[in-house]
Amino acid sequence: MTRKIVAFFMCISLLFTTSGTAFADDTHTFKKFESSVLSGKVTKMSQGKIKLSKISDELWSENIGDKNQDFIILDTTKFKDTEFNDGDNITAYFFTILMEDKSTIDVGDYAFKLLAYRSNDQQMTVEEMGRFLVEMRILKGYEDGELHLERNITRAEFIALMVNAFCLEDYRYMYEIEIEYNRKPSPFKDVPKDHWAQNYIAYAYNNGMINGKTKDTFVPDESITLKDCIVILLTSSERFEHSRQHLLDTAKALGGYPDGYLKIARENGLITNQSPEKIASRGDVVNILYNTFNQETNFSYMTAGKPVIYLYPQKETNVNVKLSFVGDFTFTYPEYKDGWTVNAKTDGTLISGTMTYPYLFWEGKVLNYSPVFDEGFLVSREETVTFFEEKLKTLGLNDRERADFITFWAPRLIENEFNLIKFDTEEYSSKVSLNVDPQPDSVIRVFMVYKGANGNESIKEQKLKTVERKGFVAVEWGGAIEDLK
Repeated sequence: MTRKIVAFFMCISLLFTTSGTAFADDTHTFKKFESSVLSGKVTKMSQGKIKLSKISDELWSENIGDKNQDFIILDTTKFKDTEFNDGDNITAYFFTILMEDKSTIDVGDYAFKLLAYRSNDQQMTVEEMGRFLVEMRILKGYEDGELHLERNITRAEFIALMVNAFCLEDYRYMYEIEIEYNRKPSPFKDVPKDHWAQNYIAYAYNNGMINGKTKDTFVPDESITLKDCIVILLTSSERFEHSRQHLLDTAKALGGYPDGYLKIARENGLITNQSPEKIASRGDVVNILYNTFNQETNFSYMTAGKPVIYLYPQKETNVNVKLSFVGDFTFTYPEYKDGWTVNAKTDGTLISGTMTYPYLFWEGKVLNYSPVFDEGFLVSREETVTFFEEKLKTLGLNDRERADFITFWAPRLIENEFNLIKFDTEEYSSKVSLNVDPQPDSVIRVFMVYKGANGNESIKEQKLKTVERKGFVAVEWGGAIEDLK
């Protein structure tokens, strides 16, 4: 699936060279379980086999055989033949075999073993979600054969689920841990060798999935809160140290424990509005685990690079400037200390301490900004400079600001023969608020987004509003490129 990455630019080059790195992508995406998931149309074949044909690229995957393959064969011997009918649209869950060249699979002969499936129009109850996880060999019931989804889940039970879900050996589920590596002793005094979950807890600890309640205790039989379930689930999904560190950094930028982790979980569709302090029931956990299979990931946040803010008071004034957005600063100049406080001259010169600045600069990570090109302009390479001269004047930028904008942006845009350009200030302002004290008489914010085009696109022309400069004026400009690679 084509993945869109938005990278912010906001800059001028008086203090910083424009030849350096202009933007960076910094996203965190929840890692789904290591089964393959495909949606397609069923054709019944011989007993115990069905053919699943591609419906659309959006519901297909390139990790099964040749990327151009439009069907796979599934082994359905564990299911009744009467469960499948020609023309059914289903989502199938199964494991792929590990091989260096998957294109060598003869899909006419090889059948992937179907673990579980659901009809694409099926609305799942929590009981059906539980049975789904049983089929996926993640969940199992009690001795009476019931799942008892109404019961609270213990810390030990939850860790066992995480190990079953995420820790695979040779592409098979570790439903019962028998691998010698996992027999390392538990570091926790309250998890003795004969505890039923000792192997699970030792494995999870030795693989960086969990910490204890204290340095040497885990409290395995204590109930667990939803917030701790989310933290452990997200951590467990990252098998490598660098990606686990990225998760930690992302969560820290979004508010730390537990808020950052909860934001990631909500944006990935793992949870909705559940109370994070709630003691988790087995049903709650079943719902979250089911969502890890069946929700599209949409969480991301992008690096905002070199934003620029100008201040023009009518008389020399001490001004405080604050920015508010969901995310985190990565760099500010001058240093942002709960905001900037500067002495602003009428010509726009800013003084902080013993230093003089032409503007305020920052870069940071802003949550979920993705432009929609529902309106804008189709601009050719030759028209780029005159286009900006006209439109930026309409938007209220003065000669200096227009020159700064054009000398940074024009060289980048003319790399493309055509560009779709939109001034997306309203959406950007909803993500990043600018607060200036004393309040300016005029605030001008200009935020451009663009992407390369072929010249044949049709786009509704954007109507731009003129902002009058009067009294104390504050100006911010910048932009973003939508990268479709």
